[in-house]
Amino acid sequence: MATGDQAIFVRRACFERLGGYPLVPLMEDVRAQPGHEARGRVACLNEMVTTSARRWQRHGVARTVLVMWALRAAYYAGVPPARLARIYPDAR
Repeated sequence: MATGDQAIFVRRACFERLGGYPLVPLMEDVRAQPGHEARGRVACLNEMVTTSARRWQRHGVARTVLVMWALRAAYYAGVPPARLARIYPDAR
């Protein structure tokens, strides 16, 4: 499963048909992914993209990965995105 920091590309027509990203404070990319996958083929590109490394530099790789997986597990267990955003150190 790709998340926003991995550069997700979706055709505009598909994105608009799905209503854009859900208006939630966190996990909008995770929540939207099944809808995108249901609309067509998912492809992994070989191109390089650049995203911010601030979170990884500030918290370290191990802690960042653990926090992201814990948040995803909590989301799938039914914890509301608004509650997750309150405990996530880098929520927007």
